[in-house]
Amino acid sequence: MQVTQTISPGSISYLADCDQAVQVSSAAHRLDLPPRLELTTNSRPQSGEVVAVRVVDVNAGYPNIELTTGEEVHLNPGDIIVGALGIRKALRGFSGKVPNRVEKGQSLYLLNKGGIIGECTAFNRDLGWPSRVEYLGSVTRDGAILNLSDGALPVVEGSLPPVPLVMVFGTCMNAGKTTVCKQILERFTEKNYSVNAGKVAGVACLQDPLKMKRNGAREVLSFHDFGLPSSAHVTDLAPVARSIIHCLAGSKPDFIVLEMGDGILGGYQVSSLFQDVELINSQVCSILCANDLMGVWGSLEWIEKRVGKIDDHPMLISGPVTDSAEGINYIEQNWNIPAANAFDSPGKICNFILKHLKPWLKLA
Repeated sequence: MQVTQTISPGSISYLADCDQAVQVSSAAHRLDLPPRLELTTNSRPQSGEVVAVRVVDVNAGYPNIELTTGEEVHLNPGDIIVGALGIRKALRGFSGKVPNRVEKGQSLYLLNKGGIIGECTAFNRDLGWPSRVEYLGSVTRDGAILNLSDGALPVVEGSLPPVPLVMVFGTCMNAGKTTVCKQILERFTEKNYSVNAGKVAGVACLQDPLKMKRNGAREVLSFHDFGLPSSAHVTDLAPVARSIIHCLAGSKPDFIVLEMGDGILGGYQVSSLFQDVELINSQVCSILCANDLMGVWGSLEWIEKRVGKIDDHPMLISGPVTDSAEGINYIEQNWNIPAANAFDSPGKICNFILKHLKPWLKLA
């Protein structure tokens, strides 16, 4: 049996029947939601499905939700939020999946602050269980349940445009990728280079794209802009990466920085990118962020088996493994690969990129 009710979205809008504020999460930022939302509980849950939920209890260490503006607000029991069903597979965070079924009043969980909602399949040892929410209904438009794909940019096919790419990979989440991207964007834009940026993998949240914009990227896109609540359920991520490149190349930047969320191995399908030979060969260089020397060694071994010798694909090592000169010295002496810390030696990272970028710029 179908059940409907209406709510008004926005940070100062209210439930029609109880004048309660409704927060629309950043997961839905590309959707042009109407002044009043119709909800239905007649749903066969799908990834990206837009839902309204009521907060039941809040995780003390993860208490915020990000709105469509990028602003973060503190959650309280009883708050009503609009988010999207999705998958999260965070090695150092919460994990969850799209439920097989939903009914009004069913308990679900807020899997990230961007508003991705689902069943929790793995709690975090440090954080405990995520904030619990109660399913109110799925948002409809003209009788059809809304999905993030309804506001998505189209996937672009065809050969990659001739634009230089700098790819930033990591051995894991929290390996320093965002810090490296920050330094690249800030320092190159200070020198009047035109740089666009993209985030290819992860779980939907505006935090990193907004940081890229603030740090100097002229244009920014992420997998989220192509209708994905996360990249965890995507078997082949290359079409999304290629579409990001096509769109960002339109304004003819000097180069594009692509950050891969999470690690090369893990739940967000970054490893699938290495199967696209044209994509990998389009990079002028890459930055590998690692936490330790074993992570560096394992990454180099894994990459060489898939794309050939590192000598043919210029790479620099950064991340916590370079917090000490011991790590830098070991990498450079044993693997003959440059290493630099993003905090201590951002100039070394940028000079490495510039060295490999110059042949492209001369052709432009």
